[in-house]
Amino acid sequence: MPSVSLRGVRVEHQLLSVRDYNLKNRVVQTARRRFQEPIVIAALKAIDLDIREGTRLGLVGPNGAGKSTLLSVMAGLLPPTHGSVQVDGRVLALLGSAAAGLDQEATGRDNIVSMGVQLGESPRAMRSRIDDIADFSGLGERILHPAYSYSTGMQTRLRFSILTSLRPDILLLDEGLGTADAEFTARASRRLNEFLSSAGILVLASHGDALLREQCTDAVWLDSGAVASRGPIDAVLTDYHASYVTAAGL
Repeated sequence: MPSVSLRGVRVEHQLLSVRDYNLKNRVVQTARRRFQEPIVIAALKAIDLDIREGTRLGLVGPNGAGKSTLLSVMAGLLPPTHGSVQVDGRVLALLGSAAAGLDQEATGRDNIVSMGVQLGESPRAMRSRIDDIADFSGLGERILHPAYSYSTGMQTRLRFSILTSLRPDILLLDEGLGTADAEFTARASRRLNEFLSSAGILVLASHGDALLREQCTDAVWLDSGAVASRGPIDAVLTDYHASYVTAAGL
């Protein structure tokens, strides 16, 4: 069964001062063996989290709260400075832009295979899906043209069609999936819901309350890298938004 377990996870970033970027200054410091204390920023602070099969978890919080960092740690893209992470199951982490993962020089047809392979599928499995993915994307004969010749909307359609053909155990998603124009969005709604519901675990970071309420049953509110609250999605969102009203003195 898919699961994610984090124990005491802390992620720190060490910042260089302006003087550290000066080569001459660094050489002098090295010669004199004098160094300034580094500036350390904690992006995540002692995160303990257990996520089991069937969980639909939303991550809420302001920009800089640690949502994307937490997703990157779960995906194995960012090792924690302290603590441990255990992930059981096949992970699909969608944390990039609309065109992320596309080879701009390759045709749309070739991108279907290569992008799927990048995300853990076999070439054979992706080749068997080419026609269905190409048909759903609505690109027609343009599927035989290189990706650099596509508009942003066409690239988004292709990427969406490829991604939603996959079936991960654990789906990590940052701010949803773009679906381009209104006509395609309407067509894609059912496919998107099937894609999200097929994952054993969904972790979704978003600023959109409607998307979070539609797809998630529980939520974690992150504040300055720490867990401020965890519980049912409606309760956490209510507390999260109320905190801004309180902070504003309204």
